[in-house]
Amino acid sequence: MDFSYRHINLPRNLKRLLVCLFCIVLISTNIPFAVMASEAYPAAPDIESGNCILMDADSGVILYEKGSDEKCYPASVTKLMTALLVAENCNLNDTLTVSANAVSSVKYGDASAGLKTDEEFTVEQALNIMLIKSANDMAYALGEHVGGSIANFATMMNKKAEELGCLNTHFSNASGLTDVNHYTTAYDMALICRAVLDYPAIMNAISYTKSYYVAPTNKTEDARYYRLSHSMVTGKYLYEYCIGGKTGYTDAAGHTLATFAEKDGLRLICVVFNSTDEQRYIDTTALFEYGFNNFHRLNISQNEDTFSFNQGLGLADFGITGKALNVNSDVTLSVSESDYVLIPVDADFSDLSKEIVYRGADPSNVLADIYYYYDGQTVGSTSLVFGGTTDDANRLSGTGLPYISDTGSDSPLSNAGISTGHFVYINIWLFISAVCILLLIIIAIIVTKKKNRHSLRF
Repeated sequence: MDFSYRHINLPRNLKRLLVCLFCIVLISTNIPFAVMASEAYPAAPDIESGNCILMDADSGVILYEKGSDEKCYPASVTKLMTALLVAENCNLNDTLTVSANAVSSVKYGDASAGLKTDEEFTVEQALNIMLIKSANDMAYALGEHVGGSIANFATMMNKKAEELGCLNTHFSNASGLTDVNHYTTAYDMALICRAVLDYPAIMNAISYTKSYYVAPTNKTEDARYYRLSHSMVTGKYLYEYCIGGKTGYTDAAGHTLATFAEKDGLRLICVVFNSTDEQRYIDTTALFEYGFNNFHRLNISQNEDTFSFNQGLGLADFGITGKALNVNSDVTLSVSESDYVLIPVDADFSDLSKEIVYRGADPSNVLADIYYYYDGQTVGSTSLVFGGTTDDANRLSGTGLPYISDTGSDSPLSNAGISTGHFVYINIWLFISAVCILLLIIIAIIVTKKKNRHSLRF
């Protein structure tokens, strides 16, 4: 028996309802959520480069992204990771001796410092030469110096990338020369750039505005002079808020760029991949202007009024029932005075929603982590911590939290998780889809029963 839709005689209104429900299901399960696509955010500039990201350096909040999770060849922007490992593992006054492998690692046309076998430099000199000249032979020499071999150094690079939270990165060399196994994403490179900011030796090199002088070495009587090629630091696209950056280029990668800028205490990172020589600077400048002109920071501790960060605070706001802080204790609850949210200039702290994640037993006395959202986008976070004396005798067994008293409920503290009530996030489209599918099933059952009854009569 053929039960195709042609043989189901449905009322016209019911048919229309079915079509509408089916369309809602299709649409709701395939809605793309692009960063900053909402009208709640300022209109972003037109960006021509293939892949890019604009990130707040201190909080990690993303202000703009375009294909930031796509794997790309980074070219010489790789040298920022090489520099990071050098800064972490070496004394700048140590002596580096150039190997024959380092000298022969470059091909004709590659950026190099013209090193000689057994030539000696301080690590600081080598770091500056690699970053300012973008010298591939010096990147090789530094990789060998830190890792013993380039293979071992690449392993260190990948381990560090994983520690920094990079999800789509794999390095195979210290310089960024093209290799199918050497790739990263704009997002991952921005995470690496955040770590780079902690090392003045690196930041000084990538913001050097004069010719860098290297005295004669044990293998040459001539002094060397190198100049940074980043045009937002020293050249045509000079940008007053730029505090450094690294360029890159290979035929496979195109022109790449990682740049740092700071204005009024706000530090931003912009990474651009798959671009042209000039467009990478144009897009980076436009994104920095977008960030500085359209967003502002609000201090969390000065604006958060949901909780009174003091003793006697109940835990109900955390979705935790049955427990409360002992009002006779000297415990206080607080958040860091330096944590902030980064939101559009026309938005207020009251416009934010939040998610509170209770940690459970935590030796650091952190009760919960608080995540703030604006129009569905993460805009900052902080941690709610205990202060005061932590006498073990006053700790509730099994919680690790100080001065907890029972309020009569049997609800265990250890069962608490993400906060409830105002702070629960429901995927509304998934909910609508489920309802629509349920209605379709019910309607189909009713129609089938009617059809079967009709068939039995004849």
